[in-house]
Amino acid sequence: MILKEKDGLSGQDERSKAGHQQEQDVAFYLRREFGDDETVRIINDLRIEHNGERAQIDHLVVHPYGLVLIESKSIYGEVKVNGHGEWSRSYRGDWYGMPSPVRQAELQEALVKDLLRQNVEKFLGRLLGIQTQIGNREWETLCAVSSSAILHRDEMPRAIANRVVKSEFVAEKVRELVGSRAKGLVTARPRFSQKEIEGIGDFLLQNHLGPSVNASAVAEPAPRVQEPPVSANPEPAPNAQRPSMPKPQPSQTAPSPATSPSQASTLACKKCGEQDQLTGMYGKYGYYVRCDSCGTNTSMKLPCPACQSRKVRVTKSGPTYTSTCQDCAHGWVVFEQPGNSAEQ
Repeated sequence: MILKEKDGLSGQDERSKAGHQQEQDVAFYLRREFGDDETVRIINDLRIEHNGERAQIDHLVVHPYGLVLIESKSIYGEVKVNGHGEWSRSYRGDWYGMPSPVRQAELQEALVKDLLRQNVEKFLGRLLGIQTQIGNREWETLCAVSSSAILHRDEMPRAIANRVVKSEFVAEKVRELVGSRAKGLVTARPRFSQKEIEGIGDFLLQNHLGPSVNASAVAEPAPRVQEPPVSANPEPAPNAQRPSMPKPQPSQTAPSPATSPSQASTLACKKCGEQDQLTGMYGKYGYYVRCDSCGTNTSMKLPCPACQSRKVRVTKSGPTYTSTCQDCAHGWVVFEQPGNSAEQ
């Protein structure tokens, strides 16, 4: 299940465009594999701040046995990693050093883990020793590189080679890490309940920094490294087979809400018609509102106002509930929680 799509392009230079496309491609493959999986939560382009540090996580997967953080890298040419974990890439016959995306993901993991550990009672409840349920779950980091990159895997340390995948294989790798439920029961892997998975996902969305915040890409300052420019039209490697997977269409990107919160007051109690005395809630069948006047529950999954499709998905960010049509990609604010009321 996708909780948050990739935000829009923030820069117009070629490097920004290439990086944005790479993240879109990875988000597409994750959506195709886990879009209808209720036991998995995917958050793309998550930006958080904790203890004065900021981090941007390209893709985060919350699953029954832990979390997976994925760092996307747009890389054309060849990639090498030496025995010390130092990365280098080729560009027009020359080699350049580059920051380790694996190390970058590890720094992000540490910040997310500490944020969850210090706020665990907000989504896992008050139980003795509950903090260990965060630290003792399975935490994995991956680096997804462009499909056209040439990886010198034989020269990479095994621990790094196992964590670097090309875009088209990233969903398969995540599925391998998640494993099957049957196998988990046999091996007695510590797991999150479905309610805990939902709680973690909602908590992280509530702590997401909007696109206007200039969050850094790593959890601690890193020195600038001279990297080769990205060609506007990079040449694929000889005899390279282009991915058969189509690039994400507009319907697969995060649409901007069609209305502002003040304009999105069409949701009403299905029994008494009340529009003002409503409280956002979450239950077995997704997001809904409870009428404070008559106590009736009403689903937030309203037909798309653009195409009337009922194939919609509702996500929550703070007090705002946004609905996205899966057929035409139209997005709109379906409900805005008034005052200080909070979803139960």
